[in-house]
Amino acid sequence: MDDMGVDTIKIRDNRYDGVLHMVTAADGAENFYAGLSNEARYESKEEAMDKDKKLRTAYMGHQRWFIIDNKCNDFNTKINCAKDRV
Repeated sequence: MDDMGVDTIKIRDNRYDGVLHMVTAADGAENFYAGLSNEARYESKEEAMDKDKKLRTAYMGHQRWFIIDNKCNDFNTKINCAKDRV
């Protein structure tokens, strides 16, 4: 990145018009997190939460960074919250 004259902050702030961070169900909606029993999931709840926190840290400085947490009653409500932010 140094050779290209860019840094992660410039990339984060200039590449994306906005960032929606949908928090993993493993953090706050554990009943909906199927864990290893779901074919689409390949990580434990702890691993999912660790990755989620790393992504949150990477993007949270963006001016249009929005977090969609798990306070919603169901996934459709969570999707609608994300749509509202867009």
